Amino acid sequence: MIAERRVLPLEGGRMTTLAIRAKEQAIERSITQLAQPAGRDVGDSARTLAGDQLAERIGARLGDEQSHALKVITGPERAAVLVGPAGTGKGVVIDAAARAEQATGHRTLGIAVSGSTAQRFGQDSPALAGQTLTLDALVYRVERGRLTVDANTTIFFDEAGMADTDRLRRLTAAVERTGAKLVAIGDGAQLPSIGAGGMFDRLTSIAPTAVLSDVRRTLDRAEQRAWADLRAGRSDRAMAHYLRQGRLHMDDTRDQAVERAARDWANLTRELPIEQVALISDASNQEIARLNARAQHYRAERGELGDIEVHVPGVDYGIRAGDRIAMIDQHHQRGAQRIENGAKGEVLDITLEGDVLIQFDATNQWRTLAGDELAKLRLGYAGHVHRAQGATVTRTLVVTGGWQTSKEPAYVEASRARQGTDWYVNRQDLGEHGQDSDRVKRLAQAMGHSRTQTPSLAHPELPDPGWGFGFTRTVERHGPARYAPRIPGLVRTIRRAIDPPAPDRTR
Repeated sequence: MIAERRVLPLEGGRMTTLAIRAKEQAIERSITQLAQPAGRDVGDSARTLAGDQLAERIGARLGDEQSHALKVITGPERAAVLVGPAGTGKGVVIDAAARAEQATGHRTLGIAVSGSTAQRFGQDSPALAGQTLTLDALVYRVERGRLTVDANTTIFFDEAGMADTDRLRRLTAAVERTGAKLVAIGDGAQLPSIGAGGMFDRLTSIAPTAVLSDVRRTLDRAEQRAWADLRAGRSDRAMAHYLRQGRLHMDDTRDQAVERAARDWANLTRELPIEQVALISDASNQEIARLNARAQHYRAERGELGDIEVHVPGVDYGIRAGDRIAMIDQHHQRGAQRIENGAKGEVLDITLEGDVLIQFDATNQWRTLAGDELAKLRLGYAGHVHRAQGATVTRTLVVTGGWQTSKEPAYVEASRARQGTDWYVNRQDLGEHGQDSDRVKRLAQAMGHSRTQTPSLAHPELPDPGWGFGFTRTVERHGPARYAPRIPGLVRTIRRAIDPPAPDRTR
């Protein structure tokens, strides 16, 4: 594969494929082109109008840092980047930017990798409400002519750091081809893409970039420093802060840690709205199911749930009126807005026939699910950390410390809450030797370990022994005619890597 250039050796003992390398290079070429001045500046009048509208909505004006960011991302180029650590008010800046673009007659669209994030994007930036969709849906519709995107369109891409290389390549190609503008919003220190990725940080060195740094989600200076420490990998300092605050809870086993977290959640939700207390695990779906079942149990004990219970296929619990739920698949209803995977809501009623009436948070839609459709439901009291990125709550409780623990999830987990985060860990994961004084140190080490994606372009390609000396000797031994038939296949591979065919489905 090295001899045929399908696998490329890189410095540092790494390797990549020709297809991935070609997609990354194509993304950089597109962004370089889009980053050139193209007469897209909305002008100071539109920015002032947008700032006034925003001040009327939130009762405060943009700060100097936010105003500068607004000017950068509404500038003359067709590509811009907004980098914002957690809680720095990215949604407010994007709301103002979308208003400024609309004031000049531009159409605005908001996209994200996941449907639930896209819907939340419309909540955080109301100027985009009703104009958000997934990245896959946008590209699919544009490629098939089902959605008009042109030089008067501005696309705001939220949580762009979670986009894998293949998706980002298709998006940048569509933007370049249609004449639209792309504003990528994210933070390379938060959760990375599931597939090969890591290109977001490289975009900041190509396109005009604004960076937000003032944390507004919490006013607690010590908490702000703890977030900054986790983001920078100084997890020992962060955990020392939570230990001093009495918010680092140690049990003997993981089961005990789960039970304590559920019990503390129950106590907090006596005073706070349920949707304002996030219960997070970085472990398996089974652990999340157990946290959900325990949370439901405590609510039932308090008399907050209805009497009729309907079974949910795939899990060991049922749901009742009053339960919080989350979707694990999309739900379509003719003539109504699609309910996205990950959308949360409240069960309003359950009929004697087992029909479940739900009101969803992001859209306020009411939807009735029954029969096989109930398999799309799960209790929504607890969730995985990937569901939490982008959310803002009052308090957060996190069960962590196992092999899944790493830098990026820890930063996301800590930075959701306005009024503090509690951590639930155990000696079973970190060490069972009595009062082991190193257990917190081992937790900090795990939280300092980064699992972020790194693009292959960050690593120079080595002189290829397969393509060079080794390949030359092979050709000398067998003759060039043996390898001539491979050249068309290599050309097709490169073409597919640069402009892959679109899938035949909408996501």
